[in-house]
Amino acid sequence: MVGGRSYMLATRMPMSREGFDAWLHTPLPGHDVITNPDEMWLGWAAEDMTPDWELTAIADSPAAVATYRQSRTRTPRELLAARAAGGFTLARHHDGALEIYLYDYHADTYGTLTDLLMLAGAGRFADAEAPVAYWGGDVHPGLPFDDGSVLAVLLVGRTAARFTAAYPFAALAGQLRPVEEAFLGAVVDPDGDDPGWDSSLVLDPAVAAHVPD
Repeated sequence: MVGGRSYMLATRMPMSREGFDAWLHTPLPGHDVITNPDEMWLGWAAEDMTPDWELTAIADSPAAVATYRQSRTRTPRELLAARAAGGFTLARHHDGALEIYLYDYHADTYGTLTDLLMLAGAGRFADAEAPVAYWGGDVHPGLPFDDGSVLAVLLVGRTAARFTAAYPFAALAGQLRPVEEAFLGAVVDPDGDDPGWDSSLVLDPAVAAHVPD
């Protein structure tokens, strides 16, 4: 069953098709693209934590450090195609916007940092500033009912991105509702013991063509 211990990252960012295709092929920026990278959690459920952008807390696991550093050298197309091989990945250009809705059964904070860099890098191709929401815990993979399970909100602009300690929850949920509906609609037998995933309508062809077998 898709449910408890769920962690989600989502955005709906106004963007042309040309901008989307350019973003897919552009390597990730460094975390200096975010003006306040150490304030990721500020104002939300885990605000007493500090994000480990430099991977210092796992320095005694060189293989893990190498894996995460390597992921930051890849393009969004490569990252999304690799993730999509495991299902539960919405990544597409739809109705004039980049739409992303990513699901993880367990929290992978370092993987999430990579995903945030990926979306921060999308800002240069966007038509307007847009929020990226990260939430989760012992929750359903849909949008939260209130801001109690929101973990971070990144505002992505054309020249830089920044974490914000406050964002109107109703506006955030309203912007993400169409993406949530598409994501949940792609889950096959969501109440079963082993839910499936139909990527046909939620994975952009430019990404789907590179999903490994």
